[in-house]
Amino acid sequence: MTTQLDDALKPINAMIGALAPKLRGALVEELVDEISRERPDVASRKALVLDNIVAEALREAPMPTRVRASPKLARCSSALPEAATTLACDVIAVAEAILSAPDLTDDVMMKVCAADRQEHMQIIAKRQRVSALIAETIVQLGEAATVLVLVRNVGAQLTAEGFARIVDRHGGDAAVRSTLAQRPDCPPDIASKFTAPAASQVPTGDELLAQLQALAEDRQIVPAMDLLMRCIGRDRDAGRKILERDDEKALGAICHIAGVDAETHEQLIHAWRVATGKPLTDVHKSPVRFRLMRPAEIDRVLARLPLARVRAGEPVPA
Repeated sequence: MTTQLDDALKPINAMIGALAPKLRGALVEELVDEISRERPDVASRKALVLDNIVAEALREAPMPTRVRASPKLARCSSALPEAATTLACDVIAVAEAILSAPDLTDDVMMKVCAADRQEHMQIIAKRQRVSALIAETIVQLGEAATVLVLVRNVGAQLTAEGFARIVDRHGGDAAVRSTLAQRPDCPPDIASKFTAPAASQVPTGDELLAQLQALAEDRQIVPAMDLLMRCIGRDRDAGRKILERDDEKALGAICHIAGVDAETHEQLIHAWRVATGKPLTDVHKSPVRFRLMRPAEIDRVLARLPLARVRAGEPVPA
């Protein structure tokens, strides 16, 4: 059926292709506007015809036209899979709106995933839900930075085989190791590989938050930082250097990795400011700054932190 349709529409596509770029762009935008208004049913012949024509026209359309068309087609991407695929495989400025479309199908995403489209796969990896099939594909094709985005997404469905493959491909990356161990669905045998020696005595979840909040109330910022560094398997001396440098952004990154919420982070910042005699004028803004921290900033901080060292004669912290 598709081949017959392609053959039937060849004269029309040839005529559109022969138009000057500006005219072709204007025609494509008119078609996209019509489609976004009508939103034809995916099974209708009209959708098939428009999908074929728009997909062919978009391949040669000027960049501004493709950029404007992307958010419009994102509203009906499931009805026009070929056109959606054409835009989804385009440069990021064009593809981003389509790749973020709620009804984008796995079939289209599978066609987009490729080793030379890491930025595209990172956008897919951030989607509210990532199926096991797409997650497995990203694990197979993604670089460490791309896989890290996927692992951080709690909506990504990772299988036991997927976790094992991540370890095989990117187990040497500190950020990937740390984030893997924090996922509740990570198989115990894999999580145990990346856990500090005293991990059984390191609090997590509500227990960790309660301890940090208690330390913040007592203005015990150094023990709080030591606890955070233990939780992420990093050396405490590095944490103390962060305090010496007065690097609040680094503290935010560590809190993100440790699973600390914005309110507890604010309490730590408040305690830090009080302990060092600094003004508290903008402490109330820290939760917003904390939530807006970009993954790249967090990765940079984590990459600079050395792994925890075993100190001879030092008792294991309670």
